Amino acid sequence: MAKDNNIHMTQKTIIANYGTENVGKTTSVKLVYHKLHQLIADENCRDLHSPEDNNGDLCAIITINNKKVGISSLGDNIEQYAEWLDELVGEECDIILVACHDYDDTTKKIYSLQAKGYRILWTENARIYEEIDKNIHNAPKALLSRFNEQWAEEIANLIDNWCYA
Repeated sequence: MAKDNNIHMTQKTIIANYGTENVGKTTSVKLVYHKLHQLIADENCRDLHSPEDNNGDLCAIITINNKKVGISSLGDNIEQYAEWLDELVGEECDIILVACHDYDDTTKKIYSLQAKGYRILWTENARIYEEIDKNIHNAPKALLSRFNEQWAEEIANLIDNWCYA
């Protein structure tokens, strides 16, 4: 990935991929994980919670240029959500990428981490819908997948750039 020296990452940051249900937030966060994992040696990636043990969700730390990037794909309002985030904060991750709803305890937990010195960047991976019978619905899965792939590529590039800033 190209390095952009105009992007500076000086403060610990949480990137929260938020939104309504079923738009692919969790899938997109996992895509970022896989894109970043391809850039580094296996010894620079440590799974805290593997997808095999957590219904496909993951929590991992990827070290890029001595910066810790924590990634959690849990996006539902469950007790593990706060635990996994606390683990990533406890590991002193410089950047944390998470999936979350656009309301409820997941967003409250993210806001609480400002007290630990994290700035919060909110992003939405796929905001494309179609109108069916005067009701708004998620766009077809193939279209959502394409938008989510593009989002994941951009977020992976951003994180990679910050690790070299």
